[in-house]
Amino acid sequence: MNIEKIEIKCPFCDKGDIVCLYFPSILSEKRTVTATFGVKSKVTKTKEKYEVQSDCSNCGKSQKEIQRAFQEGKKDLEKEKKKLKELEKLGLSNIIETKF
Repeated sequence: MNIEKIEIKCPFCDKGDIVCLYFPSILSEKRTVTATFGVKSKVTKTKEKYEVQSDCSNCGKSQKEIQRAFQEGKKDLEKEKKKLKELEKLGLSNIIETKF
């Protein structure tokens, strides 16, 4: 497995450099032997993974926030709070909260 230490741009501001460990995807084969079917092979592929090692030097986002952005997609919590406040004014807050 070739683990690389790379620098990438921040997913929030696209300006700051972040140090990450990059784990590439790997193919692995698992063989099972049974009396009825003989030898069976199953090939699995792991997903590539980024492990954040530093904070953003430009916007100040923490390692935890950047790691979450890579895993779940970029989210802006301030915009989500504004949207929830607008929905509360319209009386739709109860419907939204039950789905989260």
